[in-house]
Amino acid sequence: MADVKDNTHELATFLSHLTYDQLPQEVVDVAKASILNIIGCAIGSSDISPRRKAIAALLPGKLLEDPSAAGAATIWGRPERTDVETATILNGIAATARDYDDTLLRTVIHPSCTAITAVLPWAEVHHLSGKELILGFVAAFETQAAVANAISPSHYDNGWHITGSTGAFSAAGGIAKLLKLNPDQFAAALGHASSMASGTRAMFGSDTKTLHVGHHGRNGIVAGKLARHNFFSCPAPIEAWARLVSTTVDMGLISDLACGGPWQILSNAFKPYPCGIVIHPLIDACLEVSRSFSVDGEVKPTGGPRDLNDLAEIQVTANPQLLRLCNVRHPRTGLETIFSLYHGCAVALVYGRATPAEFSDDVAANDALVHSIRDRVSVQTDAKLRDDEAYVTFTSRSKAHGAQAARTVYIEHATGSVRNPMTKAQLEEKFVSQTEPHLGKEKTRRVIEACWTLESIEDVGELAKLLATTPSP
Repeated sequence: MADVKDNTHELATFLSHLTYDQLPQEVVDVAKASILNIIGCAIGSSDISPRRKAIAALLPGKLLEDPSAAGAATIWGRPERTDVETATILNGIAATARDYDDTLLRTVIHPSCTAITAVLPWAEVHHLSGKELILGFVAAFETQAAVANAISPSHYDNGWHITGSTGAFSAAGGIAKLLKLNPDQFAAALGHASSMASGTRAMFGSDTKTLHVGHHGRNGIVAGKLARHNFFSCPAPIEAWARLVSTTVDMGLISDLACGGPWQILSNAFKPYPCGIVIHPLIDACLEVSRSFSVDGEVKPTGGPRDLNDLAEIQVTANPQLLRLCNVRHPRTGLETIFSLYHGCAVALVYGRATPAEFSDDVAANDALVHSIRDRVSVQTDAKLRDDEAYVTFTSRSKAHGAQAARTVYIEHATGSVRNPMTKAQLEEKFVSQTEPHLGKEKTRRVIEACWTLESIEDVGELAKLLATTPSP
């Protein structure tokens, strides 16, 4: 039988030999921004319900009383320290809990969560440098992107949670790089990850969904540690797994980067709103219109509805992915609001903003006006529209001011998309809003500075320790 190309080994060889000096500066810059963004998301969600439950379940017996003990890793946004694998699980749950992270629109994976929640605790306990952390993060990011690209679109369309199912590959790639594994060992780590890959979209809106990132971060660490001791796998393991979980497999995309393909990290998009990214163009449109509604009795000219009571319908036209992912009409919890296009439209109109406070348990269950606005949203789909593109038409309830008024807002590229990216200042503002309530103003400033100058840090434990809160007296 003719030899079959081993794309997994080709990717592993490229990443095994990759050095920091080979990274283009723009890749380093996006990596640092990605790391800053996810740390902020994790600390901002450090006390969210799934994180609290996981700490109660997993931390007893794993708490290290001596914070300076060898192997002690920081639980971001908390005073306790624990072993690296437990810290990875707990940090991963927090990082993804609000879906406020980042996205590669081609596959809708959230690529930085598993990557940084695995490699930063590992780098912390092994006193690695900022350059090593960046290199490990990029290896993790590109590994996950390669696997996700190869199995899209059918894998996700058929019900897999692609961020979860490809997460073990991410962490395995990052840890393999930090361990300086040779190509055979690196490929073995990816093989172990393929036997740990899991996660379904049925879990969206549940505590289990938040576990996908942390669980696979821990799995990637296990995969790398086993491979370091020559615990080997089969040839072409990603290919074997891909055939089982996708009907649209492009094996060449596994090793595309190794063959001169583009760095996927350069297509990373940061989220300005804490919900499914396909909702973002709708929120942009609703925020634009919300600024035109009457305020304190003063009516602003709109060419559409005069106020929220006059608003009869919000007609959305968007990519079919919107309904597949975010079709929860009346979410009951904050976790469910993340997957509700109707809620995203409603809070943007009612509050004139879309921050984590609007995607909370309280607003989900108790805001009668938000509930009413959700019922006025209707959706039609157009496969020709991109995920970051939408038309939203706002129609008045009465003809009191003449003909029934309507206004259509077209969003060509949602805020935060690659074509309409968040600025450095916006990323810092997002970080401060999430982190300062937990860490305080001064420590937040120091974390921002450390992330932007990460390549100059000799021991990333300095950064990690800044992410801990002070114990209560």
